[in-house]
Amino acid sequence: MSRRSRPSRFARPALRTANRSAAAARVVSFVLLGAMLAVGAAPAAEPPFHRPLDWPEAERAFIQDGPGFLLTQETLDALVAADSTTRSEAITELLSDPIPDTAENELVDGIARRRALVLQELRTFQDVRSRLLFLHGAPDQRTLIDCAETFRPMEIWTYRGQRPLIVYRPSTDTPWTLWLPTDSKRVLYDDEMEYYLEQWEELGDRIQANRRIDRFFCGASRDVDELTGVDGLFGFQEGRPRDEDFLRALQPPADLAAWSRAALRTPVEPGEPLPAMSLEVFYPERVGQRLKALLKLRLDDPRQLEPIDLGNDKRELRLLLEGQIERENALFETFRVRYQIPLVEGALVDVLEQPLVLLAERLLRPDEDFLLRLMIREEATDRVLHLTEGLRVPNQSTPMPELAMDEHTVQAIEERLATETFAGVNSLLLVPPATDIVFGLWRAEALVTGERIVKVAFKVDGKTQLTRKRRPFTAELRLQTQPKEQTVTVEGYDAEGELVASDEVVVNQTRGELRVTVVEPARGARAVGPTQVEAEIVVPEERSVAFVEIRHNEDVVARLESPPWRASIDVPAGGELTYITVVAELDDGLRAEDVRFVNAPEYLEQVDVNLVELFTTVVDRRGRPVLGLERDIFSVAEDGRPQELVKFELVEDLPLSLGIAIDTSGSMVESLGVARRTATDFLDKIIGPRDRTFALAFADRPELIMSRTSDVGAVSASLEGLVADGRTSLHDAIVTSLHYYKGIRGRRALVLLSDGEDTSSSLGFDEALEVAKRSGVTIYAIGLRISRADFGVRRKLDRLAEETGGRTLFINEAAELADAYAQIERELRSQYLLAYASDQGSKDPDRFREIEVEVDGRGLEARTLRGYYP
Repeated sequence: MSRRSRPSRFARPALRTANRSAAAARVVSFVLLGAMLAVGAAPAAEPPFHRPLDWPEAERAFIQDGPGFLLTQETLDALVAADSTTRSEAITELLSDPIPDTAENELVDGIARRRALVLQELRTFQDVRSRLLFLHGAPDQRTLIDCAETFRPMEIWTYRGQRPLIVYRPSTDTPWTLWLPTDSKRVLYDDEMEYYLEQWEELGDRIQANRRIDRFFCGASRDVDELTGVDGLFGFQEGRPRDEDFLRALQPPADLAAWSRAALRTPVEPGEPLPAMSLEVFYPERVGQRLKALLKLRLDDPRQLEPIDLGNDKRELRLLLEGQIERENALFETFRVRYQIPLVEGALVDVLEQPLVLLAERLLRPDEDFLLRLMIREEATDRVLHLTEGLRVPNQSTPMPELAMDEHTVQAIEERLATETFAGVNSLLLVPPATDIVFGLWRAEALVTGERIVKVAFKVDGKTQLTRKRRPFTAELRLQTQPKEQTVTVEGYDAEGELVASDEVVVNQTRGELRVTVVEPARGARAVGPTQVEAEIVVPEERSVAFVEIRHNEDVVARLESPPWRASIDVPAGGELTYITVVAELDDGLRAEDVRFVNAPEYLEQVDVNLVELFTTVVDRRGRPVLGLERDIFSVAEDGRPQELVKFELVEDLPLSLGIAIDTSGSMVESLGVARRTATDFLDKIIGPRDRTFALAFADRPELIMSRTSDVGAVSASLEGLVADGRTSLHDAIVTSLHYYKGIRGRRALVLLSDGEDTSSSLGFDEALEVAKRSGVTIYAIGLRISRADFGVRRKLDRLAEETGGRTLFINEAAELADAYAQIERELRSQYLLAYASDQGSKDPDRFREIEVEVDGRGLEARTLRGYYP
């Protein structure tokens, strides 16, 4: 605001209409209005941001949410300083129709459209991009400079007839701003790149310009040079732009009537809003140096909301709350809370018949002013509600009324790191691994307080692997070579050998819908005497296992509270039928069980069988998916034996579980920005309300960056922070990604993006391929800049895709990623489900069974799993 030139008069810009006398009268009225405000105005005691918090919402919104951009700085200052009555009258006058010859008020309607555009694109007005959108609409061209290792977040905005503008974000906690030549070009560079360029500048003519390091990392650096008129840091070009060349874009319009007409052409409709919700803010407690602000959103009649149909008679409400908190004309913080509210038929409390209360909380500084902007979006319809509230945080916490007992409450509390100290003087804590999935060697660390504990024992699945008798209490433990649920325990002993404290962590726990599966003994097993029983438990997110019971016939032989879920039973001689039941109960009381028959007669074994499901893509000779095929042209063989199809359908609408695994090794430095963006676009198109997706990044080691969710926005946000550095753990990434499909049935696919050979995995490719074959997950592999000479890497990716029914796409440039994702999207939307009951039953569970699917059609090819383990 302070950088732009200021006209001397208080006025809306003069109108250039055919009715010149009317326009002249309007100018006179603006001058008189300015004089009226000036006479009654007192100097502003506070910055403009603070004063509007006490105003009526219409007055605050006029100043801060768009129309203020149409006014000169003198007008804004006068409005802020005026009393409420004068201000309200002035705003009414300022919003009067600039084109009186028409029935509509083009100014008011244009403001509504430009506001809708800003809220749709940015959801904040405290950003130079919001000012540009409001004043000029969407740019004719918007170029993202996606070079995180070179430049700060930066975009080039181009409007017809104007000089291209550079907008950038100086840091993560500041809003985007307009670059000006007086800021110097160094503000655009990342700190490390700025340092390197300073060194380059010192070398002068001793190094050629095409060897500049920013050229190596970012091809767009040439465009930035041209737009700024500066080569590198100090290579000032003749005729380079001046500040006023850019500031001109931020000036209020000279012709308000013309602006109104242009704003009316903005192709954004405000749309149907969500039903109104009331907002209350409470400050129930102090947390450190801040106060907890509890946000309470209430909807009296939830029947106005639209549930999402998840199939199998399941429905739920899904609401997304995105919030921004502003302080002193700058962004203070953003937050995001998602509510998933199951609608249970016949439940004691009917969600739709009770007021709905959504809760979220933030930590704010006491005795300060903030502006809270909320956007609540209904995922089923994309209806949106925007709420804005000025907050004056008190100095002390205040009591809050209890929520009424007849309200159905959905509460969202963000997870925080525990800040409490250990409860006792002599305590022990096992530090959890940095990632959910660990296998092979893992260095465990026990944090010990007090002097009593002198020895720590490290156990895996109840068996001691190592003991340590001095600090630091760390040990390199041997876990399974592939991800398997295991319990790591640490026990602290005193000098007398007495147990003082213990702690444990369960690693590689399978997450998904609650399910129990008996894995030993195998289906159709025959046994006598001591027999090992083992089960796998799939646990929903945010739940834990209370206990697992293993029963032999009707007798409980083991009650376990931590894995491994294993026990031994004694099967009587004589080959008599016996059955094993494993029951799991969660901490919320939900139960599930599985039964396995031992020494069962043949007819009973045939009943205990699962269908083999094949998700199949059919393509023509040009590789294009083919739809509309009939069941009778498909044939399936298992180990060369024809099988009878019992199920056949096109699966466009069946739920999909989709994972994205992105290589973030150092060699991806030039491509990672495009990889992030195209992956986000792909997920936006393919993931629906009933689908789930997750994201994994891999460099030196794999890392889950967003767990399985239907919230594409959350996955996209997790991709934004990725940086390219380190080596490539391709094999470990495959195995780790596939672990997240355990417990998930139905249509499953993994998209794997990498640009090179594995250089840091603990597993070999054959082990990773074996896991892929057992998983039943379709893998789509994208090889970026992998030359034909890199035969080994190409063959690995090809085998992964071939064995799992997927496809490999090799591309030469990151710019081709969008097309690669589009091809994968077409295939996923064009699959057939073929299902059969194997005529070989469940015998030989460790033998791989080969599958062949053929299509009776000229030039057609079926892609599906090459086989499976029963």
